[in-house]
Amino acid sequence: MIKKKMVAIMLCFGMLFSTSVTALAAETEIGETDDYVEVERDETSVNAQYSLGSVNTGDLLSPVESVDEQLSGLSEDQIEIAVKKLNDEGDDSGITPYATTWNYLSGFTIYKQAESYYCVVASCKAAMQYLTGSSDSQSTIASALGTTTSGTPFSNAKTYLNDHQTANTYISKGASTVQSTMESNFYSAINTYNAPPLISVKLSTTNGWAYNTSGHTMCISGARSDKAYFRIADPYIQWVDSDASMFYSKSASSIHTAISDRGNGYIY
Repeated sequence: MIKKKMVAIMLCFGMLFSTSVTALAAETEIGETDDYVEVERDETSVNAQYSLGSVNTGDLLSPVESVDEQLSGLSEDQIEIAVKKLNDEGDDSGITPYATTWNYLSGFTIYKQAESYYCVVASCKAAMQYLTGSSDSQSTIASALGTTTSGTPFSNAKTYLNDHQTANTYISKGASTVQSTMESNFYSAINTYNAPPLISVKLSTTNGWAYNTSGHTMCISGARSDKAYFRIADPYIQWVDSDASMFYSKSASSIHTAISDRGNGYIY
């Protein structure tokens, strides 16, 4: 009888230990929701080593699809939205609001990329979470995106997002898109479509960014009414400075230069 009790106790402990190991092995997602403090990211706050070298956080070069390729496979309703977005070249009126205000994607959460080469993955997760209220783990999304240890082709983000949700129809704009069009696209993304743009950028501390990277993907989560500043949601910044906020504001001109320098463009 005593031996039977001992065996039962040992089995219980074994099951508890197995459950604990499984729980510990589960992927941990580190997310942050914006506190809406409007300050530009101070590049002097990062570790000195990152101000010298340049890293690629998982953003691979890929060509922007043709209009026909972008419309292929979309429903009639999606095609109507996509065509409108593709033709949106911005407002050239030059009218500046007397007083500027900010509009944000309320409750938007950005996730620290789980791997150093997961910037596209983490940005897609943030977009899915906002648009649908749920999202897969980063490792699951990485598999769907075809991510390798080198990263993810930026164009795969549009395909993944359009295949996995219907709240927003994403289209691609090239890196040569003029700044006024980019500003209009981002502004309408926040204020009309209620969806985060994803941008492919090359960052440099000499241009006022917090760190150097030859390729990186981030989200836009807010827009100022004069379109002069936008809110960045950065999944990599805490790899540079663990105490940094993943949200900060940057000028439209800085963002446009970073997109142009990278060569991939953006999706919205």
